Amino acid sequence: MSYDLRRGDIDYLRSIPAAVHDQQMYGMEPVVKALLVALLSGGHVLLEGNPGLGKTALVRALSLALGLGRDAVGRIQFTPDLMPADITGTLMPAEDGSRRLEFKAGPIFHQLLLADEINRATPKTQAAMLEAMAEYQVTVLGETKPLRAWSDVTFDGRRERVRSPFMVMATQNPIDQDGTYDLPEAQSDRFMFKILMQMPGAGVIGQIMDKELAPPHEPMAEAVASLQADAALARLHLASRAVMSLKLSAVVKTHIVNIVQASNGGFDHVANLSEKRMTALRALVGTKITYPFGPRAAASLAKAAVGWAAVDLARPDSIELLPGLERCGLAAVVVPVLRHRLKIRHDYQDLELGSAGAEARALDDYIAALAQAAAPDLSHGDEPRGYDARFAADLASMRALNPL
Repeated sequence: MSYDLRRGDIDYLRSIPAAVHDQQMYGMEPVVKALLVALLSGGHVLLEGNPGLGKTALVRALSLALGLGRDAVGRIQFTPDLMPADITGTLMPAEDGSRRLEFKAGPIFHQLLLADEINRATPKTQAAMLEAMAEYQVTVLGETKPLRAWSDVTFDGRRERVRSPFMVMATQNPIDQDGTYDLPEAQSDRFMFKILMQMPGAGVIGQIMDKELAPPHEPMAEAVASLQADAALARLHLASRAVMSLKLSAVVKTHIVNIVQASNGGFDHVANLSEKRMTALRALVGTKITYPFGPRAAASLAKAAVGWAAVDLARPDSIELLPGLERCGLAAVVVPVLRHRLKIRHDYQDLELGSAGAEARALDDYIAALAQAAAPDLSHGDEPRGYDARFAADLASMRALNPL
C-alpha cells in the first residue's frame, strides 16, 4: 500500500533539528538529520568520536524533540566485563517470594537505545545486539520477545494502528585508542550510517561554554511533548510510512547497483556506463578492495537516499518535486552509509604520515571516487546522458554542506 507524503509531514520533519538545537545542542544539524533518516527507515547509527562531543546528550535531546520523552531512551555503558544478559535481560526470582522465575527486561527494551562506547566490550557481548538490530527482537533462553509494539491510537481525529520505533545509536571511540575492539563485520553492516563526530568550531565551543556557565536549562520535554506520547508515536509512524513509500528513480537504482557490484568485481552487472568509464571503474577498483559491499549496503543506500530527500531537500510547497531529489539524497549519504562496510588496501606512501584520521579520510575519499565512477553516463529511460556529471556536482556540494 502506498501513502502520500503530505505538507504536514515535511513541516514535522523540518521541525526536529530546530527542536534539538533548542535543547542547547549546537552545531549538530547534519547529524540530527541523519539520525532522523535512520529512525524513519528502521535503521541504526554508529557515532564515532572522542569523548565529550555531546553524543549522549544528543540522543536524549532527539527523544525530547520527537515528543517521545525521557523514558523512551535506554542506555548501556559497554565495558570489557559486560555480559549479553546485561543487555537483553534474563530470568530472575519473582519478587513475590515464590520460587518461580520471571523475565526481567534488560535496557535494550527502549525505543531509542544508546549503546555507549560499544567497541569497548568484547565481540561476544557485541554479538548480543545482532538479532535486536536485524529483527527488532531478542531471544532469551529460547523465548523470543519483540522490541517494537503495535498499538491503536487516535490522531488527527482518526484511529491509527502504529508501531513504536526501535533504533540503536551506538557510540564508539576511534579504534586506535587503547581498550577498543573492532566491531564484527556482521554487526557493523547492520548500522545504516557511520557518522564521524567532528571537533566543533570556535563559535560552537563558545556556545557550549556559555551553556555550561548558565543557570540550569529548563528542558522543553513537557513543552514539545505536550503532545501525548501516543500522538508523538502516531506522527512519527505516519511520517515514516510515507517516506518509506517513496520510490527510487530507475537511474538512481542502477547507480546503487553499480556501486555494490563494482566493489565485488561484478562488472558484467554494471550498467549504463560508456566503455571509457567502465575501463576507468575497473582500474579504480583493481585489487584495492579487500572487503566489498553486500546487499544490505544497497538497501541502506536506497532507504537513506529517499529519506534524506524527504528530511533535508523537499520543500512543503513543492512536494511534487521530491521524486527528482533522490540523486542529491544519494550524494549526501553515500559516504556515511558505506564507510564502515568497506575495507581497502591503503597506499601508505600517499597518506599524511602522523596526521590524525589520515586513513579514515583516505577511505572516505575512495568511497566518493567509487560512487562517482559508478554513476551512469549513458541515457537511462527518461534520464538523459550526463547523470554522472550531475551526480558529481551534487556530491561535491553535499559533502561540503553536510560533513557527516
